Amino acid sequence: MASPDAGSIWFIHPYAGGPGVGRYDRPFHLARHWQALGRSTVVLTPSEHHLLDTPRRPGVEQIDGVTFEFIRSPAYRGNGVGRIVNMAAFTAQLVRQGDALARRHGRPALVIASSPHPYAWFAAEGLARRFGARSVFEVRDLWPLSLVELAGVAPSHPLVRFTSWLERRAYRQADAVVSLLPCTRDHMVGLGLDPQRWHYVPNGIEPDAQASAANSDTPPAALARSWRREGRTVIVYAGALGRPNHVESLVQAMALQRDAGQNSAAVIVGRGELQEQLRQMVATLRLEDRVALFEQIPKKDVQGLLREASAGYISLRPEPLFRFGVSPNKLFDYMLAALPVLFAVRAGNDPVAEAGCGISIDPGDPQAISAAIRRLAALTEEARQAMGERGRAYVLQRHGYRQLAQDYLRLLALEAP
Repeated sequence: MASPDAGSIWFIHPYAGGPGVGRYDRPFHLARHWQALGRSTVVLTPSEHHLLDTPRRPGVEQIDGVTFEFIRSPAYRGNGVGRIVNMAAFTAQLVRQGDALARRHGRPALVIASSPHPYAWFAAEGLARRFGARSVFEVRDLWPLSLVELAGVAPSHPLVRFTSWLERRAYRQADAVVSLLPCTRDHMVGLGLDPQRWHYVPNGIEPDAQASAANSDTPPAALARSWRREGRTVIVYAGALGRPNHVESLVQAMALQRDAGQNSAAVIVGRGELQEQLRQMVATLRLEDRVALFEQIPKKDVQGLLREASAGYISLRPEPLFRFGVSPNKLFDYMLAALPVLFAVRAGNDPVAEAGCGISIDPGDPQAISAAIRRLAALTEEARQAMGERGRAYVLQRHGYRQLAQDYLRLLALEAP
């Protein structure tokens, strides 16, 4: 096996993003800091996937100083056969192009295969073996449990059986397993992972970049600022608008707020399959004067919006899968902005309670959400600021990408302690 002191890092991610690329920007930030530490890094991702801001041409591209290679892959829509073909094609192309990738980016010392889906592990395992590199299986979502418990696919389905076999293989074969979820160790050990090879490296934040790029002139930020000037308690949700996100509970809570004579409002920013349904709900409940929905805005503008809010809101539909914990980017964005957080999530961990930076409530309970907004509004401005500052201190200490990048390499013995 090659010495870990030589060679580059290949970060394989099926939905990698970054500035102008897409919202899953963890690979971008880790790669940027690894490069600053002297570790040559390339992010390998498909040229077509559903989380790209715009389709990319196959080939090498520099994204704010980080090397990406977009691997030719077929376009698809939805969650059908086309998406499976895209996954398979991406994996096959990585294997086929291994030698060419090494010529362009240097032989790897470390090959990382990151989920959500685990199928690129085949390529990572093969490439690591070919070049004598170490391999890392990075787990953001637990598959096939996500297919069974969230998507409702039968445990006997061939795809579930195949994915279960692949998951066990990755736990056995990877030199290390990095989990973004804090409570997965026992589950993975039960599936064959040596506990010494389990590591926890959560999602993170970039405090310097986000602070300097914050833009308070976007329409949602301007509206939040206007409502705050009217003396309203303004709750912001910035994230996906899908079934798992349970944002309809916030809309329902705002109706209760209105009926109780509370001077509150909500700004909802995002994109997803329930977007139109939420608009219709706002209209049906006649909440246009206190609930505003906006299209997704660039991540660099989110901090500008959060600066104008009274609190950030996050919710997830209750699912057994969350017993393994959560690591949501939007939560860390709220904390970074020193916002009190309304945390409507039931999971194996509760960062808001740990930090003392908000109010934790049961998801899907509009009455409890409305009561939490009233509690927040009743606090003095000083108490709300102190609550938000506790969250900011927590996230800066535990979730800065610079530190996470160093921890990642140190855990894998690629950097001296």
